[in-house]
Amino acid sequence: MNLDVLIADTNNKIKDNKEKILNLYNFFKRCIGTKYRDWAHEITFGFLVSEYVLNLKIASKDDIVDAVLLLARRLLEVFIVTKYIVTTNQFDVMLDFCVYDRHEYLKGCMTRGVADEKLFPELVGLDNYLSDFQKQEKELFSQHGSGKKMLPIRKMAERIDYLDEYNYFYKFTSKLLHFCPFTLNGDVNFDRELDKVVFLCRVAKYIEKIRYELENIYQRIPKI
Repeated sequence: MNLDVLIADTNNKIKDNKEKILNLYNFFKRCIGTKYRDWAHEITFGFLVSEYVLNLKIASKDDIVDAVLLLARRLLEVFIVTKYIVTTNQFDVMLDFCVYDRHEYLKGCMTRGVADEKLFPELVGLDNYLSDFQKQEKELFSQHGSGKKMLPIRKMAERIDYLDEYNYFYKFTSKLLHFCPFTLNGDVNFDRELDKVVFLCRVAKYIEKIRYELENIYQRIPKI
C-alpha cells in the first residue's frame, strides 16, 4: 500500500472511531443518575474510559517517535484493562482500584516537600502542602478504606488472551521509552516516517478495540 494512502486510511479510522466513542461517552454521561443505579458501575466505567480516550492527544507522523509510542502504549493499557474488566464483569471493583491508586498518589504527594528541599535548598521553608495531602488521605481512607491493587497489566493481558501483544508492544515500548542500557548504546533508531506510521496503525487499532469494548458495555444497559 502507498504510504500516503496508509496514512490517510489510518487517520480516517482514528477519526471515525473517536466519533463513535464520543457518541458512547454522551450516552454514558446521560445515563448517570438514579434511574440507572442498577448499572451504575458499568455506566461509570464506560464514562471514565471514553472520557480518558477522548482527552488523549492524538499524535501524527509529524510528531517525534516517542510521542507516537507513548500514545500507543497508553491505549494498549486502556484496551487491556477495559477488555479485562468487561470480560470478567468486574465493574464493581474499579472503585477499589481507583481508591488504591489515589492513596499511592497521595503518598507520593506527601513526600514532595522533603524531595523539593533536598533537590532545591532554596525552597526550604516554603509551604509544601503536606497538611492538605494528609487531610485528603484521611478523608479518602474514612470514606473508602485502602482500596485494592489492580492486577499487573501482564496478568490481565494473559487472562484476555493478549499476552503476545503485551510481550511484543508493551515490552518493546518499555525499552524504547525508559532509560536502560539497551537504549543507552544508541544503536536503535525508529524515527523513520514508515516506523511512525506503523505505530500509528496500532493506535488506530487499539482505539477501535476500545470502542468495541465500550459498545459491549453499552449493550448491557437497558434503554430506559
